[in-house]
Amino acid sequence: MSQTSRPIRSAPDPEWTVRQVVERNDWDATTEPCPACGEMVDLHGSHYQIELDRPRTPGSATKITRERRLLSFCDETCATAWLDGDD
Repeated sequence: MSQTSRPIRSAPDPEWTVRQVVERNDWDATTEPCPACGEMVDLHGSHYQIELDRPRTPGSATKITRERRLLSFCDETCATAWLDGDD
């Protein structure tokens, strides 16, 4: 089981692992800013998504051991630039 939270706007620190980079389509009917360029990403249309994952220290009342972040990018160029740490 994992906890999903959204999003972080700058490159992740080393404890985060990139789980997957995929082209998405028809995911959600909202928009959000691209972490790389700041343009609005229409999540209902074609865009790229990066899934990040890291271990989580669970509290005494929970068994959740992983934390997951989903980031949405305009296109492959923005996703690659963000992963490479380009500004």
